[in-house]
Amino acid sequence: MSAERYLIGEVSKLTGLSKDTIHFYVNKGLLTPDYIDENNGYRYYSRWNLWQLDIITICRKLSVPLDLIKRILDSHDNAKITKLLLEYRSKALQLSSYYQQVADDILWYDEENQRIQSKDKPKEICLKEFEAETVVAGVLKQDQIWYHANLLEAAKEELQQTQTIRRKYGYMIDMEKMKEGKFIKRREYLKTGEHDYSHVAPENLYILPKGKYAVFILHITEENADFGPLFQWLKEYHYETDIVFAEEIGLQLFDYPEYDCEIKAHLVEQNL
Repeated sequence: MSAERYLIGEVSKLTGLSKDTIHFYVNKGLLTPDYIDENNGYRYYSRWNLWQLDIITICRKLSVPLDLIKRILDSHDNAKITKLLLEYRSKALQLSSYYQQVADDILWYDEENQRIQSKDKPKEICLKEFEAETVVAGVLKQDQIWYHANLLEAAKEELQQTQTIRRKYGYMIDMEKMKEGKFIKRREYLKTGEHDYSHVAPENLYILPKGKYAVFILHITEENADFGPLFQWLKEYHYETDIVFAEEIGLQLFDYPEYDCEIKAHLVEQNL
C-alpha cells in the first residue's frame, strides 16, 4: 500500500464528494479505509480508496444498484465487470421501456381529460359504420345491478397482466328505461389498450356487432338523460335499434353526478 494517505476532509476536496456521501459508502460496505490510527481512531484513505470512489461514482451515474457495485468492486477482472454491466444493461433497457410506457400513458390520460373538459363535443346524431369489436364484459346476471363488480371479476387477470392504463369503459343500456329518460346500465364492458384479452375466459368476451350505428354525445345528470332526439332520428330515417351502447368520454377515476357518454345505437332497418 502506498504511504500516501488522506483524511476524509481531504478525500472530499479531491473527489468533490461530501463527507456524508463517503460515510454512506463506508457504512454500506462499499469502501473500507486502508488505515485506521489505533491512537486516535482517525481513518485514512489511500490512492486505492480514491480509485474505488471513482468506480463507485461512475456506477452511481449509471444508476447501478449498491449490491451490484459491491460485486464490481470485489471483482478485479475487467471481463467479469463488463459481463456484470452488460447484464445490468439488459435490466436498464427493460426499465427504460417501462418508464417510456408510463410517460406515454400519462400523456394519454391528459388527452383523455381534455376530451372530458372539451366544450365542443358533437351533439348531433350521425350515421357511422363500425367493424365488429371484441371487448371484455361482465356476466349479465338476473336481478344483479352490480355491473362494475361483475366486470372487474371478469377482467381482473387481464388488468393485472396489461402493461398500460389505457382503457375505455362502456355500457349496455336498458332500452325500455330510455323511453322514460333513464340512463340505466345493465352490463359493463371494457376495452384495453392492448386488445389481447388472452387472460379472459371466453364467456367474458363479448363482440360489439358490425354494422350501422346512430352515434352522438349524450349528457347524463344523476342517471337521467334525454333520448328524445334519438327516437325522433330513428323514426325520421326509418331505423330501429336492437341494442344501445354507451362509452364514457375520457377515463374518469371518480364518480361524477354529471358526465358525457358517446351513444352508439346499433341500427336495424324497418320493414316497411
